[in-house]
Amino acid sequence: MGGCDEPECRQILREVERYLDGELDPEAGVRIERHLSECDPCMRRASFRRHLKVVIAERCSEREAPSELAERIRALIDRLETADD
Repeated sequence: MGGCDEPECRQILREVERYLDGELDPEAGVRIERHLSECDPCMRRASFRRHLKVVIAERCSEREAPSELAERIRALIDRLETADD
């Protein structure tokens, strides 16, 4: 998935997982929502992640992933995004 190369976009994409999980404070959430409403590439990436979370939740709903695994997955996603930049 392509994206823009702006520093703000890179920062938004680093935080989007926590935003989608409702883990950010309200001020940060508003900042991300504003950016996503103005930046189509970031909105597409956030939408893809939101959809992926739904699919995973539907298919893996029998039990919750261990928190250690969730953290490792987030770290991997962050490293992949950094490699894209």
